[in-house]
Amino acid sequence: MKIVQWLNEHLEEYILNILLIVISCVMMLQVIMRYVFNASLSWAEEVSRYAFIWSALVSIGYSIKERSILRVDTFVEVLPKGLRNIITILGNCLVAIFFAYMLANSVPAVEKIVMSGQRSPALEIPMGWIYLSAIVGFFFATIRSIQRIAGEFKSTEK
Repeated sequence: MKIVQWLNEHLEEYILNILLIVISCVMMLQVIMRYVFNASLSWAEEVSRYAFIWSALVSIGYSIKERSILRVDTFVEVLPKGLRNIITILGNCLVAIFFAYMLANSVPAVEKIVMSGQRSPALEIPMGWIYLSAIVGFFFATIRSIQRIAGEFKSTEK
């Protein structure tokens, strides 16, 4: 149970930290290779790009969890508390439905990429691994949106 709780609290954070370290180290290595040794690495840009894609999609769920997702709540804040709670829950429901829809539609798209056997140019990584970031990111976003809805219901009961 403690593992599940730890994963719930820290999974995206650790994934994002690892990806940031990868991007930083690879780009620093590329700069050193290019300007000190006058020879660039053919794979560095590709690794950084794919790590950035993964971090962009994983960060959606993390930002929902941390309540730092972009939203405009000026209108909602002037409403009475009861109506504000209803609007907030409905908004969170729309977010959850949107990410669930994106998740459902990303699976067949990734399946097509996997079936095509496409590989990245420099590293020869199967592109399915890169596109898998959409499934993972939208899964995290859907789960975190559902958790946010449950949290809103709990806060309205108090």
